[in-house]
Amino acid sequence: MKNEGSETMEDRKNIIFLAIGVLLSAVSKLLQFVYQSNSGDLIVLPAAVFFVLAILHSLPAFKALYQTAQGGRQANIMAILACSAVVSFQIMMILIMGNKNWLGLLLLVPCLVMGALFGFKWFQNIVRPKG
Repeated sequence: MKNEGSETMEDRKNIIFLAIGVLLSAVSKLLQFVYQSNSGDLIVLPAAVFFVLAILHSLPAFKALYQTAQGGRQANIMAILACSAVVSFQIMMILIMGNKNWLGLLLLVPCLVMGALFGFKWFQNIVRPKG
């Protein structure tokens, strides 16, 4: 049993990921709106990845995977799938909304596939073992 205030670095991963995501997002918006730079669009991508990692690492069920034999590997695979889905979505939106390039809709396919694979892995590794 942990005492209050005795969190380890493992427990604070989500806060670190969140802080990096917020910092990158702020830099992105500064570049986009103040300097009218297209580099801001690209910085949104790692910001989104860090936000996804912050959410995943704040979920107790996800963090518990790292305590099992093959769980760490499965958690990493799930994180890659979730981040890939979000990056595909972000690029699709940059192409469609920012550049008026409707070919960006093609990125809906990898977004949905990665999201579905993430959902499958979540069910396989977290939901099914509980039930």
